[in-house]
Amino acid sequence: MLYSPEEKRKIILDNYNNPSKQVELEELKEKSIDWQVSFVTFRGLDASCGDTIYLLIKKKDNFLIKLLFSGQRSCLITVAVTNIFFSCLEGKRLNFAQKTLDNCEAMIERKEYDLENCPELQVFNDIYKFPHRVECIKMIIRGIRKILNLNL
Repeated sequence: MLYSPEEKRKIILDNYNNPSKQVELEELKEKSIDWQVSFVTFRGLDASCGDTIYLLIKKKDNFLIKLLFSGQRSCLITVAVTNIFFSCLEGKRLNFAQKTLDNCEAMIERKEYDLENCPELQVFNDIYKFPHRVECIKMIIRGIRKILNLNL
């Protein structure tokens, strides 16, 4: 699905201003204890990026049961892409997550991709025009892959 610039802006801002998967860090810590799952901290690799995001993913067998994050010290793109990813992946199988991450990477690398199962990620299809913002998405992809051991 292709979005107009206005639609892209609205989706990104909605996911930043009202992120359904974001909680305060203290709540994330409590959920981590309750679920007996550690949350993981990630920072941007770019020296000019000050983003810090905390990811918590509860999985059972091959399913992603619950995904939450805390990103109060992260930029608009980082928060929006994390919320879109987490909303899309919750309740799905690990192989769905792998395919979605692979396709999102292909999209930002300007390769052939298919994100029909997670169309809102396509709002970032022109992120390559803003090289300093590509790291925002790559940081989240690296984070999810690391937590789920999907570094294939």
